[in-house]
Amino acid sequence: MATVGLRDLYRAPITIAADGKETYGTPVRMAKVISAELSVEVAEAILYADDGVDEVVKEFVSGELTLNVNDLLPADLAALLGQTQDDDQVLYAGENDEPPYFAIGFRAKKAGGMYKYVWLYKVKFAIPKESYQTKGDKIEFTTPEIVGNFIKRPDGLWKAEHVALPTEAAAASWFTAVREPNNTTP
Repeated sequence: MATVGLRDLYRAPITIAADGKETYGTPVRMAKVISAELSVEVAEAILYADDGVDEVVKEFVSGELTLNVNDLLPADLAALLGQTQDDDQVLYAGENDEPPYFAIGFRAKKAGGMYKYVWLYKVKFAIPKESYQTKGDKIEFTTPEIVGNFIKRPDGLWKAEHVALPTEAAAASWFTAVREPNNTTP
């Protein structure tokens, strides 16, 4: 089923304990999202035996997330890029900025009132390109785009996704916490 909309962009900080255990903070709503493009890199190996293909293995390596939003607010930029803000809310970018990892969540509307809910578990963003344009005879919007790379976390998971009506339990709580598996059954 095709998607017909995109909304509700969230970020959740990741804290890494001394023992390496990762935990997610409370999700925070970000800017209004215009588009989200995911591309995934897959490692592939083909085993040939008896003059033919015997086995094919494909594994997730990493991915890239490109977000186009209505605005990148200074608080979001400071968080996503490891930059600082002063008491006057002035944003400072410097050579010692270290972008941290975040979980990124959103939902895409499908036909019939359903939504596809997504969490990318471990994303690190790069400094976005900036583009400014003078106003001419007609009004044109310039919207920011920010690109992040996502990787798998220590347990091998890199994404959670769920298709549901917004009233279903998993969907209703999707943005209150980063979704984790609720059982150990494979």
